[in-house]
Amino acid sequence: MGEAPPAGRHRQAVVFGVLVAGVLLSTINTNAQAELIRRRQDSCDGTIPLPTSAYVLGFAGLAVGAVALFLLVRWFRHNRQPLVLILFGTAIAALIFEAFAVITAFQEGRPLVPMCGG
Repeated sequence: MGEAPPAGRHRQAVVFGVLVAGVLLSTINTNAQAELIRRRQDSCDGTIPLPTSAYVLGFAGLAVGAVALFLLVRWFRHNRQPLVLILFGTAIAALIFEAFAVITAFQEGRPLVPMCGG
């Protein structure tokens, strides 16, 4: 029979799964923002607000990304294997993406004046 993977590999897989979940939540938030922009342009109504669920998804993605980075630091603080370093870089990039998704949700979510004039 095959041997079970070492605990380090299992933890790396857990962190990667958490990273993917956070990025997916933030991507859904970003898709909601794109849909809002499309609906505003189609209806010429800039007062349509961003749904609350988009904010919730954005903050959930950011929280999940922070958990992934916390787990990485806790489990692999002194590990300098290439895969762990790649996970650190990916976690930081994901956290930046998730933060920008939340920031743009607040910028795009504010109702604007009517868009189509004249």
